[in-house]
Amino acid sequence: MRKQIVVSLILLFTCLWQSLSGQGKYPKGYFRSPVNFPLSLSGSFGELRQNHFHSGIDIRTQGVQGKPVYAIADGYVTRVNISPVGFGKALYIAHPNGYTSVYGHLKSCTGATASWIRSQQYKQESFTLDKEVPADQLKVKKGDLIAYSGNSGSSSGPHLHFEIRDTRTQEVIDPLLFGLGTNDRIPPKITYLKIYPWDENALVNGKQAELLLPVLAKGSGYGVKNNDTIKVSGNVFFGIETSDHADGGLKTGANNIELTVDGSEIFSQHIDRFAFSQTRYVNSLMDYSAYLRSKHKIQRSYIAPNNRLEVYQGVKNRGVVAFTDTRIHKIRYKVTDDLGNFSLLTFWVKSVPPSGRNPLSGSTGNQAVQTFFCKQENHFERPGIRFDIPAEALYEDLPFNYYVTDPVQGSYSDLHHIHNPYTPLHTFCTLSIRANRLPAPLQGKALIVSLEETGLFISRGGKVENGWATTRIREFGNFTVAVDTVPPVIRAINIFKNKNVGKQSDIQMKISDNLSGIQSYRGTLNGKWILMDYDQKNNLLTYSFDDRIKSGKNHFVLIVTDAVGNSAHYEANLLR
Repeated sequence: MRKQIVVSLILLFTCLWQSLSGQGKYPKGYFRSPVNFPLSLSGSFGELRQNHFHSGIDIRTQGVQGKPVYAIADGYVTRVNISPVGFGKALYIAHPNGYTSVYGHLKSCTGATASWIRSQQYKQESFTLDKEVPADQLKVKKGDLIAYSGNSGSSSGPHLHFEIRDTRTQEVIDPLLFGLGTNDRIPPKITYLKIYPWDENALVNGKQAELLLPVLAKGSGYGVKNNDTIKVSGNVFFGIETSDHADGGLKTGANNIELTVDGSEIFSQHIDRFAFSQTRYVNSLMDYSAYLRSKHKIQRSYIAPNNRLEVYQGVKNRGVVAFTDTRIHKIRYKVTDDLGNFSLLTFWVKSVPPSGRNPLSGSTGNQAVQTFFCKQENHFERPGIRFDIPAEALYEDLPFNYYVTDPVQGSYSDLHHIHNPYTPLHTFCTLSIRANRLPAPLQGKALIVSLEETGLFISRGGKVENGWATTRIREFGNFTVAVDTVPPVIRAINIFKNKNVGKQSDIQMKISDNLSGIQSYRGTLNGKWILMDYDQKNNLLTYSFDDRIKSGKNHFVLIVTDAVGNSAHYEANLLR
């Protein structure tokens, strides 16, 4: 009996170990596909986006909305999130095996779920809804029709955003690891190599400047275009631009990367799961400046001091390699996709011992006005400006630059040039600007704006108190104070006063604002609130007719308010 118990315990711990380690830790065959057609992806898990990793896979829906979406397993709806931005209309289903599936950018839900959502929206008198569903209230079975695909929220085209999460931690996991893969036999592509001097004594090809090199397919792998040996001196690190191409699919991200020097691993990253609290660290993983300037998605094989991502393994010296001898070194990248297809990039560098301090190549001679330290709080103050950066808002210590110029047309303060937009900030920082040209009657309409290269003002919000406008910003740039005294614009699309709407099924209205942005809207019919679906990217409000529109005359009213309190009003009698 004792022997049987011991054997059972061994088997139990073996199963637990297998379920918590390696590729075997994710069950295959438990989940079905959320759609009934072959998966073709337009976005992969962990793909690099500005300010976030892509948290799921984007399933193409043949360029149209309204494709049936199915529950991938038995479970129950735990949350609905309806928003004019982000995932738009999203549904969350918990499954008994410890995972939650998420379906985003939906056109609509079905059945009891759709009825529950609508009842909650009318109860709260709000289109926007982010609400947990009581356990077991909305049960589903594997294969149940739960929704129709759409283009809601911040989607740029019809598709289904699909996620699988660890229910307990809410970490997102690559859905393809659960056996929901495509017939992908194409290895990742590598398009660029980049080499970075890490400190003031490092050189790449004799210069203290980053070197971007095109990469070409050569034989069974990849090599640099000109095949030359690259000279490196001192502390440098590397990065590559890579992508994956599924059979018949679009270019997506490739995020399993290993780097070796002379056969020894110095860096490895595997993005198969992550927590949402870590997603903004993508701005440190990628070459943020290169992305903003040229849209190159260079993945840096380097961990900055304040990069808290947990996707790295086997990293030596944060990915920085010291080249201090006179030898030639073999550098190799291996990039692998979810199904095991891989590509190799091999190149050689000639090490040159550093000769000492080198002047910055291409320096303009501008000196930093202050050094900001990434591990501590930083305060900057000059006449007309106060700026506070919390600890760990920066990924690395920063030689901070600042200057001020005269006010631009339409502004009410000097123009403050705060560093540059090519350096990322991880958390919000507090910015205050003295509104020294602002008339007292306009204080309630004032806000901080950034001046874009196009000359346009972009609202950054804020309020004025005691002569100072204050807001929180998450990007460097050029900032000033402006006012918004113009109410939003309301334009009727398919109605007019006294129109007979008996042959139509909805009311459509366009709404927009010139600066501070739409804060709220409220539509009523015969004095009662009506549900108006807000498609923010198209500035469109839609009320689909229901039992709230009656036969005969109906009085429709729409009030739209912007972020500083300006309001617009539209009303019309409609006949039915």
